[in-house]
Amino acid sequence: GWSTSPASCPRSACTPSPPPPRALAIAAKESVSWEEIELVEKIGTGGFGNIFRARWRGTPLAAKVLKEGSSEERKLALRDLRIECAILRQLRHPNICMLLGVCLYPGRETMLSELMRCSMEDMLRTFREDEPMPVARVVRYATHIAQGMNYLHLCNPPILHRDLKPANLLLDFSDTLKVADFGLAKLRPLVKKGGGEGEGEGEIGMEMMTGETGSYRYMAPEVARHEDYTERVDVYSFSLVLYYMRCGSPPWPRLGGIAAAKAAALELSRPPVPRFWDARLASLIKDAWAADASARPSFQQVLSRLGELSAGLGGGDVGRSAEYYFAT
Repeated sequence: GWSTSPASCPRSACTPSPPPPRALAIAAKESVSWEEIELVEKIGTGGFGNIFRARWRGTPLAAKVLKEGSSEERKLALRDLRIECAILRQLRHPNICMLLGVCLYPGRETMLSELMRCSMEDMLRTFREDEPMPVARVVRYATHIAQGMNYLHLCNPPILHRDLKPANLLLDFSDTLKVADFGLAKLRPLVKKGGGEGEGEGEIGMEMMTGETGSYRYMAPEVARHEDYTERVDVYSFSLVLYYMRCGSPPWPRLGGIAAAKAAALELSRPPVPRFWDARLASLIKDAWAADASARPSFQQVLSRLGELSAGLGGGDVGRSAEYYFAT
C-alpha cells in the first residue's frame, strides 16, 4: 500500500538490509579521530546527518555528522552510515563522490568526503522554463551521471543507488558532476533465471527488495508498486533528472512527491515532452522512463547515445560556468 509519509519515505521502511558484519567494519586506514576534525560551518542536512564544511589535517572537506535523536533513530542512522561507508570505501571513479575517512566516536559518528561546490538541485534553481540550461551543458552533466552510474552497475555485484535525484548529484569546483549519498544503495547479487545466483550472460538479475525506497518524485513505478526490480530503476530516475535539466522545472511540478509517484506507477503518467526539443534527447528520455523496465536502456547504452548527441551538437555552447551562478 501507499505510505502517507513525507517526500522521502521513513528510514525504518527504506533502509536496505545491512551488508554482512564484515563489510561494515571500518578499515584502520579510514578510521579518523574526532580530535582531528574541525567543523567550520553547517552547509546542509541529509536523511540521517547534518553536513558541515570541515577541516581534517588541514584539508577542507565535507563532514556528515549523525543527528541527535532517540536511541532507535540513532541505531538506524548509524546502520545507514555504516552501509554508506561500506559501499563508498570500495568505489573509485571520477564521477563518484569519494569517501576520505570515518569517525565512529560514540555520539559523534562522522563520515568525511570531498568538499563539493553545490548540488544539481541548487544549480537547477537558477534556471527557469523560459530560460533553461543550455542543451550542451545538459548533455555534459548527463554524461557525468551516466558514467558514474554505469560504473556502479558494472560492479560485481552491481550496485543500485535507488535514490538518484538532483539533491544527490554534486558539482565540484571544476564543474564535474558526481553521484553522492549512498545511504539507500543496495548490492544486488546476479541471479540466473531459475533462482540460482551467478552471471548469466545477457540476463538481468532480479530479487525482491524494499518497496517505496528513495524519493517519491524520482521513484521508479515498479518500486512504488512493491514489485521485483533491477538496476533499471536508476535509469528511470536518471530520465526524470535529465528531463528536469532540459525543462527547467521538476517533473509534475504541480503534484506532491507521493501524488507524482502514484501518477507514474498507477496511471503510467509521464511529464510532457515539448515537440521542439532535440528528437534524440527526447527519445532517450522517453526510452529511459519506459513502463517496461526491461525496455529501458542500460547506462552503457545511455552513454553511447549521449556521445552521438554530443557529437551532433558539435560541442555547442554550455553556457556560463557553475561558478557564475553561485558568485557572491
